[in-house]
Amino acid sequence: MELSPSGPERNLNRSCADNYLIEVDLTRSWDWKTNVSETTRNITTDPSTGSLPPEMVRGALYQGPAGDDSIYLYGGTTSYLNASFPGRHSGTPASYSLWSWNYASQEWKQYDISADAPYRPSNGAFTDAPDQGLAFWFNGELDQGSSSATQFLGPSATIDLPGMIVINMTDHSAKNLSTSAVGEGQSRTRGRMQYIKGIGEKGVVVLIGGSTSTAAQLGTSSDGNLISMAEINVFDVSSLYQPTAPDGLWYKQNAVGQNATGVPSPRVDFCLVAVSASDMTSHHLYMYGGRDLSGNYYDEIWALSIPAFVWSRLYTGENPRFSHTCHLVGNRTVLTVGGVANADQMRGSGSQACDWEEKSVGILDMTEIKWGITGGSSSGNATIKQPPGGFSDPALGELFGIATTNTTLGNKTSRSHRAALIAGPVCGVVGFAILSTIIWLVVHQIRRKPTSSDEPIFEKDVVSDRNDAPVVASPPNANVAQPSAA
Repeated sequence: MELSPSGPERNLNRSCADNYLIEVDLTRSWDWKTNVSETTRNITTDPSTGSLPPEMVRGALYQGPAGDDSIYLYGGTTSYLNASFPGRHSGTPASYSLWSWNYASQEWKQYDISADAPYRPSNGAFTDAPDQGLAFWFNGELDQGSSSATQFLGPSATIDLPGMIVINMTDHSAKNLSTSAVGEGQSRTRGRMQYIKGIGEKGVVVLIGGSTSTAAQLGTSSDGNLISMAEINVFDVSSLYQPTAPDGLWYKQNAVGQNATGVPSPRVDFCLVAVSASDMTSHHLYMYGGRDLSGNYYDEIWALSIPAFVWSRLYTGENPRFSHTCHLVGNRTVLTVGGVANADQMRGSGSQACDWEEKSVGILDMTEIKWGITGGSSSGNATIKQPPGGFSDPALGELFGIATTNTTLGNKTSRSHRAALIAGPVCGVVGFAILSTIIWLVVHQIRRKPTSSDEPIFEKDVVSDRNDAPVVASPPNANVAQPSAA
């Protein structure tokens, strides 16, 4: 399912938000170019509050725990495009940044997690672990559409956020963890991450790509430094439950390219899916599309083989796509949803405004793709079980069940992880206060001097959330203890 423009407005050459939920039937056969089986449903209010879910872009849709009939919407921002479109809503209060839609009851419901996740972020990396009942959101940013408190920011102004939000999808509570072990003082946007089960006690989350900027600092949508695709960050989900690591444990591993292909060019706004061999001896992250910050768009498919941490280029074409999402169906098919091929399509105007993928859905048959370089087959029996140069941290090798002999490096690295992470809550209080002060100062400065920019902000599929309230921009209360935002 997706939240996206649909119905009578769908084929118009303009960008807008409207109130439809699109359902794609995966129980029937269809041709994705001619007769995609889609059903549109009207967005309805939360029956307990009468509120509509917000009209968001660049947020997350989560599957939810196993056995749950709901999907979950988190984060996002109101699009600045077509500000005059009838029914368009500007920034809304961030209190209810988590919503669910129940397939059985056809009802929406909102949840207040603002005590631990005070902002509605957008453009972060996200994934969920249905078997663990957990959802993850990494860093991201605020802009003028994030909430009523930030709506006076200029069209291209952003404030990058630190921290990783972990949502318990069973009781709808949240934790805000420090991510200083990944990038001290830095925030990452437009990267991607995937959960892989069967590694360690409770699986891992793998973070790839994106761009970084200084956290809690006013910038623009074009700021940032692209991250090398050779840098892979791995989060041990079981560390969430370790008292000695209150913010969990992150590891950094260097990846290499197969033969002379090298690693993919640095990029943002690509999509990612994880596929595991049936015996769980190897795993592959398939990456499709993306763009850089200089106007280059990619029509490529790459595979990152794990635990070998080797990139392989599988396909290169001439029809780029970015700001789309990928979804694994039946462990053999990748369904792509939304996205665009260039800036003209995002704006809905220009010489290249027409999109050949007019149904918003594409299909990749993975049976036509080579499995990878780990040895064995799609059934498993991998023979290459560690990176060519070894694991950067022996503790990461142990997480993958590989014994290492470099214990000195392992102990030293593990201690540095724990030191940085344990310091997180203390730094987080300061970080939250600084970030809140920046938002307050920027809002009042921009009220005095409006700004504007024509630079496009590339968006994902439109998602919805709605809650009216008076615009209030207040400075943080120094007498109130703030939750960690580091």
